[in-house]
Amino acid sequence: PQKPLGADEILAKMEHYCAYQERCRKEVLQKLASFNPNPEDALQILQVLEGDGFFNDERFARAYAGGKFRVNHWGKVRIRLELRKKMIAAPWIEAALNEISETDYNAVIEQLVRKKKAQYAEDQRMREKIIQSLLQAGFEFDRINLYL
Repeated sequence: PQKPLGADEILAKMEHYCAYQERCRKEVLQKLASFNPNPEDALQILQVLEGDGFFNDERFARAYAGGKFRVNHWGKVRIRLELRKKMIAAPWIEAALNEISETDYNAVIEQLVRKKKAQYAEDQRMREKIIQSLLQAGFEFDRINLYL
């Protein structure tokens, strides 16, 4: 059996975990718990990581929202929902979503609608399928409708 890790080893592993990509408090707590530290060490490690800026929920929300929009083409509804699951404070979620430009947002919806129109060209339920697909991606019905 492996001997339990000491606080310094856990801290080093947690610093690496946080440095690899943006993390939120909930993710950091889950990862920290996986090392099974004693409660005093856990609290101290969390304070050090936060104090040294290894994680920050506001910064995380901005990076997450921007990335999920640009890379995954998620809409604001889905991004908001996922950030809530990660226990991010509402003002930070809204600030992050407001950083997504309206022009880019509309352009992505228009692009996705065009792509889906080509994909479902032979299907008489094309409109329904496009709406369903974009709603699932987290876009608002009234916005989708503008491009159909």
